[in-house]
Amino acid sequence: MNYKKTIILSVCTAFVLQACNQSAKNEGQGTSTLSADTVLNTHTADEKQNHSSKLKPEEASFMEQAAIGGLMEVEAGNLTLQKTKLNQVKEFAKQMINDHTQANNELQTLASGMGIKLPGALPSAEQSHLDAMKQMMGNEYDQNYMDMMVNDHAKTIDLFNGASRFDHAELKSFALKILPVLQQHNRMAIGLDSLVKLKNTGPKGDDLPNVDKKHKN
Repeated sequence: MNYKKTIILSVCTAFVLQACNQSAKNEGQGTSTLSADTVLNTHTADEKQNHSSKLKPEEASFMEQAAIGGLMEVEAGNLTLQKTKLNQVKEFAKQMINDHTQANNELQTLASGMGIKLPGALPSAEQSHLDAMKQMMGNEYDQNYMDMMVNDHAKTIDLFNGASRFDHAELKSFALKILPVLQQHNRMAIGLDSLVKLKNTGPKGDDLPNVDKKHKN
C-alpha cells in the first residue's frame, strides 16, 4: 500500500514540475517576442519622422523663399485692388491673389506633412517695400506694381526651375505643377507693364488701351 502511494505521488510531482517548466518557458518566449515587436515599431516610427522632416539646405531654402514670395504676391494684389483705377491691372491682381493663394495652401500642406513651419508674415524688407507702395498714387503705383510683378516672377521662375530638379519627389512635383502658372503670370505681367508705360506717355484716361481690339471701318 505504501509502495503504491509512493508511485502515485512521484507521478503527480513529475506532472506538476513539467507543467510549471512549460508555463515558464512560454512566459519567457512571450516576453521576448513582445519586446522585439516594441523595439521594431518604435524604430519604424523614428525612421518615418526623420525621412519626412529631413531636408537638404537648398530644399528648405526653396520652401521658405516660395512661401515668402507667395505671401508678397497676395499682399501686393490686395493692395492693388485698393489703389489702381485700371481695370486690366485689377483683373491681373485678382488672378495673382487667387493663383498664389492656392499655391500657398498647397505648399503649407506639404510643409505640415513634413513637420516644417513656414513663415506666416513678410520679412522686414518685403514689408518695407509694401509700405512704400502704400504711399504711391495713380500711374506711379501702377508702374511700380507691374515692374515688381515682372521682376519678381522672373526670379520666382528661376527658383522653381531649380526646385524642379530636386531629388525630393514631393517638392519636385510641386515645382513642376506651379511653373506653368508662374510662366503665364510673367507673360501677362510683361504685356501689362508695357501698356502701363504706354498710358503714361499717351492720352490720360481711367483705363488702358486694348491693343488687341480690332476696329471696324
